Amino acid sequence: MTFRKKPSTSSSGRAIQLVRGDPDCAAFYRWIHAELVAATKHWPPPITKLPSGRTGNLGEFLSYKIARASGLYGKSNGYTIAIMGALTPLQDGAPTGLDTTILHLDPGGDPNKDCLFIMEVKTTGAIKLTYAKALIADYDKLLGKTKVAGSLGQRMNWLQAYLMEVHEFSAEHLERVGNFFQPKAEHCKGIRLLPTLVHDLGSGDMAAVVALDEVARDIEGLGWRKECIEPWSIAITKLTDCLLHLSNNAAFNP
Repeated sequence: MTFRKKPSTSSSGRAIQLVRGDPDCAAFYRWIHAELVAATKHWPPPITKLPSGRTGNLGEFLSYKIARASGLYGKSNGYTIAIMGALTPLQDGAPTGLDTTILHLDPGGDPNKDCLFIMEVKTTGAIKLTYAKALIADYDKLLGKTKVAGSLGQRMNWLQAYLMEVHEFSAEHLERVGNFFQPKAEHCKGIRLLPTLVHDLGSGDMAAVVALDEVARDIEGLGWRKECIEPWSIAITKLTDCLLHLSNNAAFNP
């Protein structure tokens, strides 16, 4: 493992997961570069400036790979993955939909142990982490108060169809998936929100904890339960340069 994930407790008592290179950012970069090489057959032409859409997709790819390596993966363990931008990390446009959805149905058949992880990701090379606030709107959309499109109900319809057609889920398993949806956020006990910020390590751990604590507070203010919110901070030195070198399939030592 070339990264470590450990919680840092905020001043309000929230656990913010900090993902950092281990033993260093150079090893972290080599790992994610190898993961991208394994997933890519045809590389786009080299670029000198990273488009914002590709920045976001690469951030989703990195976040998904970390979630997977952290244990949220494996059909035999009850996990099923549905990803968007992480499938097209070298594409300039960002696809619509939830960034990363990780479904866990208890292999032992206990619905009380089922869980739906919803990871929304924002990626920024800025030292000041104000962009973290954009995560709030992503989870606000799920409530469907302003429009139905993008709401949790519509996302669940998509997820059920995806699981039925692509993964051939049984009617019993689809019913368990459908039970995650409740009209009000505070009743969605089986859902775990993972608001994730991919950023430059130069911002500092404390700034990341403060920024994501505020994000979690505002998401809770929307109606989501505090214990269902687990923010992640993923940081690497010289993030923008890292993403540019990843896009160009180049070695780099951050």
